[in-house]
Amino acid sequence: MVRSDGDAAGWSRRALLWRLGVATSCLSVAGVGPVCAQPQPKAGKPPATADELRVLIGKATRLSVLSDRVTRCQVQRSLNVLVSRAERLLEDTRREVLKVLDELSAAGLPDVAQRHLAPAKEAYEDFLKKSNSLDVSKPDSTAAFADIADVVGDRVDALVVALVQALGRTTSQVLATTADLQRLTQHAAVHFLLASAGIQPDKQLKEVSQARTEFGAGLRTLVASPVRSDAIDSQIKLLEPQWLLMSTALTHPGRDLRTMENICTTSERLLEVTSALYGLYDGALKG
Repeated sequence: MVRSDGDAAGWSRRALLWRLGVATSCLSVAGVGPVCAQPQPKAGKPPATADELRVLIGKATRLSVLSDRVTRCQVQRSLNVLVSRAERLLEDTRREVLKVLDELSAAGLPDVAQRHLAPAKEAYEDFLKKSNSLDVSKPDSTAAFADIADVVGDRVDALVVALVQALGRTTSQVLATTADLQRLTQHAAVHFLLASAGIQPDKQLKEVSQARTEFGAGLRTLVASPVRSDAIDSQIKLLEPQWLLMSTALTHPGRDLRTMENICTTSERLLEVTSALYGLYDGALKG
């Protein structure tokens, strides 16, 4: 996502959301105001259990990942890079987002979370409509679309904060890290491609550099984590070489077609692996 200079570190804020504990009774997310914990579910629906809230937090965080994925695919189309693949992913992502939004709407969310679901849902549905009609042949339209993705991210961030507070406990570091790595796979790719498209390249490449640093640190956290299983170890062994390939490609800015293709394909592989790891860690922590 494209952030203003005043929020240059905004992309890393989502990692912080996952580390929030119950000691903070009222938080604020940029652009959406205070978010305070309240236990009341929406009338007529049974309140979500702790396990259900954990699942809902994962789903809401996934929405953040997917907003970056949509933007990445659209910039990919504008650069004429693996266009048919990008279009398939856009349709798959659209269906997944609408499904997750429906699941969140049907859940017994506390009032404060329900209050933040409505603007998140409205912003996301508008974002998807604009995605369907986007003319990627116009650089200004692509840049404006990336800005719209920021609004979606802010609304989803507010929802995640509310859900974490409703859960009433600190989220595991390994889950927080894995969730952020999912987002960084798309975040790094979209900023690299925006730079390749000539949209504020210096600013975009600064974001790429920050994302590389953050992903490397997160990967080291997972490698050192005591939460282990054969399945987790197998996924980490897949993650490390894939990240090496992408990290190396990210250091070669420009419009080299092979480099851009490698970044697009590797970002998807990394997203698949980190998504699998999230489920494995969540299962291991429950056990």
